[in-house]
Amino acid sequence: MSEAVKQVEEFFEAMNRHDLEGMARLLDEQVVAEEVAEPEPCRGLEAFKASYRELFQGYPDCRCQVLATYDAGSEVICEVLWSATNSGEFRGSPPTGKAVELRIAYFFKFGQGRITRITEYYDLATLLVQQGQLEL
Repeated sequence: MSEAVKQVEEFFEAMNRHDLEGMARLLDEQVVAEEVAEPEPCRGLEAFKASYRELFQGYPDCRCQVLATYDAGSEVICEVLWSATNSGEFRGSPPTGKAVELRIAYFFKFGQGRITRITEYYDLATLLVQQGQLEL
C-alpha cells in the first residue's frame, strides 16, 4: 500500500471520528477542497476546517465507508458510501430529520507528502430528494 493510500485511509478514519485536527494534519496549508455541486471551493486549511465543522454540525452521525480505492501515485481516487441524518442546521437550512445515503467519488492530489487538493463528486439531487427538499 502506498503512502498516499495510507494517508487517505487516515483521512477517512479521522472523518468518521469527526476529528478535524486529525484530518487537517494530513493536508497542505493551502489545500483546495472542492465539492463540484457547490459554487466555490474552500481554499486553505481554516476554510476546510470550517466547512467540515459545519458538516459535522448538520449531520452529527455522518459516517463514510470506503468501497473502492484507486492508487495513481500522486493521486488517489476513492468511492465512498456516505450516510447520515440531517439533525442539525446545515448551511443556513434547518434540519430535516431525514436519513441520507450517497455515493461520493473523492479525488485526492498530493504534493510533498501532503494532500493538496480534494475534489468530491456526488449527486446533489439525490441528497435533496432524500432530505425531502426536492421532488423529482
